[in-house]
Amino acid sequence: MSVTSSVSTTVPAIIHSHLDAARITDLISSQPIHWQCTRIFKQDAGTAVTRMSDSTQSVVVKRHQLTHWRRRADALIHGSPARRAWRGAQLLQARGFPVPQPLAVVEKRKAGLVQESVYISQALPHPPLSDYWRESAPHWSVAQRRFFLHELALFVRSFHAAGLYSGDLRDANLLVEECEVQHGPRWLFCLVDLDRLKHHPSLTLRRRIKNLVQLDRTLGRRARQTERLFFLYTYLGPPLPSSKQRRSLLKTLLSVRRRKDREYAKRKRRRVLSIASVQTSGASHTLNLSPDGVPRRPISCCIVCFNEEQAIRRCLESVKWCDEIIVVDSFSTDKTVEICQEYSARIIQRAWPGYVEQKRFALSQAGHEWILNIDADEEVSPLLQNEIQAVLQQDDPAVDGFYIPRLVHYLGRWWWHGWYPSYRLRLFRKHKVRWGGVDPHEKVLLHGCSERLSGNLHHYTYTDISDHLRTVNSLTDISSRELILRKRQRHLSDILLRPLWRFLSFYFLRGCIRDGLPGLFVATTSAFYVFLKYAKLWEQVSDSAQGSPRNTSHDTPVTDPAR
Repeated sequence: MSVTSSVSTTVPAIIHSHLDAARITDLISSQPIHWQCTRIFKQDAGTAVTRMSDSTQSVVVKRHQLTHWRRRADALIHGSPARRAWRGAQLLQARGFPVPQPLAVVEKRKAGLVQESVYISQALPHPPLSDYWRESAPHWSVAQRRFFLHELALFVRSFHAAGLYSGDLRDANLLVEECEVQHGPRWLFCLVDLDRLKHHPSLTLRRRIKNLVQLDRTLGRRARQTERLFFLYTYLGPPLPSSKQRRSLLKTLLSVRRRKDREYAKRKRRRVLSIASVQTSGASHTLNLSPDGVPRRPISCCIVCFNEEQAIRRCLESVKWCDEIIVVDSFSTDKTVEICQEYSARIIQRAWPGYVEQKRFALSQAGHEWILNIDADEEVSPLLQNEIQAVLQQDDPAVDGFYIPRLVHYLGRWWWHGWYPSYRLRLFRKHKVRWGGVDPHEKVLLHGCSERLSGNLHHYTYTDISDHLRTVNSLTDISSRELILRKRQRHLSDILLRPLWRFLSFYFLRGCIRDGLPGLFVATTSAFYVFLKYAKLWEQVSDSAQGSPRNTSHDTPVTDPAR
């Protein structure tokens, strides 16, 4: 049975149908008459998923555009995506799994090749697992969270036991139906991405691991590590495999996940680079909107500084696209404040109380949810700028912070070894963090999930070797006093072994040996920093025991690439 198309060269053919031809024609037309589009679940170059409803029925229309030759060849060999989805629904129904009722399969062909494949199914009112867990889990007790994960693990276990495998078993493709029973809620899970569903009489371990990693990479980032282990152990047993087999499986899962993370990081990097090239070649360089022109979430940039006239202009120039720039200055005596005024920054002058307190104060002054925290001698690279724009456009509620690699410029070169990548949490949601650590090694403590960006934060550190040594002397003064306040006892091993380990790790493990004499110098000074810190601790402990505490000058903000 077929219906006439508005394009004479492409004829839509109804392959399977539980609907009459008129309703199907209306559904797949560009402007449906009787149906109202209520929500677009997905829309990209190849696939569009839309829920549509009228007074009597709600349906989901999944439309595949087979424009690439690989997708056409795949449809020629294995059948169109809509045909495969229909077969997948039948597989699930035959094995007792809930599935949205399939309603129709429609294909549009040109010269015998499938150009468009449409699968129409019943629309279920249940939320996807990603939304359900994000909204419900924070209000549950530990026991409730584990009970839910227990039910989910049993579903995946029975799914695999039936010989079923999904090419994309992630949280967004599972719907959750909550059922109230006498002893509390129970949950049913329904798979909706059916065109990649297959049945194997004997499901291999590789396919099982792939599905587990897909769930772990999506739902896992919203769950605690103990909950992820609980899910895995529930999936495995009882009876549980031996401890050796469990360790081997866990090692394999982590290895596959890391490989997948690297693959997706490369894809993201290529996408960001393509966006950057488009922006560079375009006429406009305005970044008030996201790279594709869609409005993004506003962001505040926080900077603390003191006498940074040599570096502050470069820093402000790289963040002038931010919606708000907050500069907390410790009464600089050079032209730092005048330069900041040129960039419409909000300048607050405040005496220097220490790294942690000053950064905490700057954070409290920010007016937007998203915060970019950088130092005055740092610069946001163009690639990192584009990545941040994409993050603000997407505004994924499951991610609360991003770690950024920092690339140090010193002695006239970029240091890809030793100090790199030195990931730091610099982009985050304001209400998800607090400042912690001890001076001068302050750090952001995140209460939420994080990811990594690939664009570099450029760090223009010491101006020369003399400046390096002066900074090391100042930083070790502060570090040793912090150790005293924490009642750290002196140990000979701190002076002998810690510097040696720092040198070995920098020179050999982090690759400074590849940088020749400059690499040897950086590894040596890094070891000297550790030696000097614990030597000063030894000196201060000795002075305190003799009743003659050392006199120290007022601290001023200094930076160090290892911080």
